[in-house]
Amino acid sequence: MPADTGTGRNLTGLQIERAGWRDVRKLTQLDRRSFKPIDAYAWYEFFALCMSRSVIALKALSADRLIGFIAGDQRRSEGHTIIVTIAVDPDYQRRGIGERLLREVETRSALPRLQLMVRQSNLPALQLYRKLNYDIVDTWRRYYEDGEDAYVMEKSLTPQPPLPT
Repeated sequence: MPADTGTGRNLTGLQIERAGWRDVRKLTQLDRRSFKPIDAYAWYEFFALCMSRSVIALKALSADRLIGFIAGDQRRSEGHTIIVTIAVDPDYQRRGIGERLLREVETRSALPRLQLMVRQSNLPALQLYRKLNYDIVDTWRRYYEDGEDAYVMEKSLTPQPPLPT
């Protein structure tokens, strides 16, 4: 059987690793392929995410090709880890890579809640977040530069204690 070149639906050998400053150029390229220019980050923002001790910065690799990235900023003073960005190369979307990245941040987070913001129009992302038990807790009006609203979504990583009877 021929090796998976990334063009098929199945993805073999997916690796999730810590992203570092040496990945900044490839992360910037991935971001530009994954988002509209208005939503793309600058190279120095990726550098800061990869260098910060509070950020869980992870990359997804397939056959040594960078195909996904997630950054979760552990904000101890706020009691949650915020998903700053998550991107999967358009050629590799709908294969569970975003889910794997999110679950890895959930596993590595030292805080009891995760939070993220998502465009109201980003239906594939909303479907993924709902599948993983993220709930809409707020709407931030005109959050994005083009004026679109964002849903604020949260997930509790620890079971809630029962209410007293």
